[in-house]
Amino acid sequence: MRRYAPAVVAVSLILLFGTGFRNPDLERVYRVGVMITDDTYLAPVEGFRDGMRELGYLEGEHITYDVQNAKLNRTALHDFAKRFVHERVDLIFTATYIGASVAKDATVTTPIPVVFGPAGDPVETGLVKSILASGNNLTGVSTLSLELTAKRLEMLTRLVPGIRRLALLYNPDDRFSQEVSRQARQAAERLDLAVLDLHGRDADGIRQALRALSAKEADAVFAIPDILVNNQVEALSAIARERRLPYMVHIRSLAEKGALASYGINTYQIGRQAARLADKLFNGAKPSDIPIETPRKLELVVNVRVAKEIGVRIPEKLLREADAILR
Repeated sequence: MRRYAPAVVAVSLILLFGTGFRNPDLERVYRVGVMITDDTYLAPVEGFRDGMRELGYLEGEHITYDVQNAKLNRTALHDFAKRFVHERVDLIFTATYIGASVAKDATVTTPIPVVFGPAGDPVETGLVKSILASGNNLTGVSTLSLELTAKRLEMLTRLVPGIRRLALLYNPDDRFSQEVSRQARQAAERLDLAVLDLHGRDADGIRQALRALSAKEADAVFAIPDILVNNQVEALSAIARERRLPYMVHIRSLAEKGALASYGINTYQIGRQAARLADKLFNGAKPSDIPIETPRKLELVVNVRVAKEIGVRIPEKLLREADAILR
């Protein structure tokens, strides 16, 4: 019998299991129910599917996806979750705190695991008990939305030096947005910025709030990352440009729709990162034992076309630091 050195055995085991590849002994087709709140979060779904493919899960051969987009209809989101539970899918993948919360409630009495990517601050919002152990059937990737609020605001002051008055744009009825806005106000105080809250409880309300903003009230607009604000980004960015106001968002897909800049996660990469967690579950791990992960990289995206349109000159140093420049 051939004997292998312990080091060789260890390396072999790492290559087989540690790097996260589909166990070839598990010859079955996994069914994954995917549900998202709106088009803003199509990118993490794409990242998740690409990540699973890279891990050896070929679509139609080892895994199938039932992708459902609620298009901002929360009732539809609940219906998707109920159907996935009824059909006993092997896993539910979702993005945003809202999607994860709905999936959590729907699966509470089932063994179906839920992977979120991204989903705000999962501890602060009550999705999981702690970062180290969820204590339930959920695991996933946090967006660090709360932690990143101060950094994003600081980045805005670096992009547009001289800002003194800030308008916070958000839906006051959204629990997560309330917390992020609180964090933003604290960060603004440290940066010696005066803050004005702009509230909107629906699409028309959020647009009207920004239209009513006078030039004397704010030097820039800081968008809180909630679904309502995200889905009005084109209209809100256009209003801000009309008033020559810098408009700061949190992810690239929103910056691409007319905002000045974004600083935060890459949602596609978050989806790929979440795929590794799904692979662990399919290889026998319990979701409650898998620590919640954080983004591996943050990115700065600058829209220089918008900067030129509103008369803002971005410092050359920041343009060199930017991960992407939109022209």
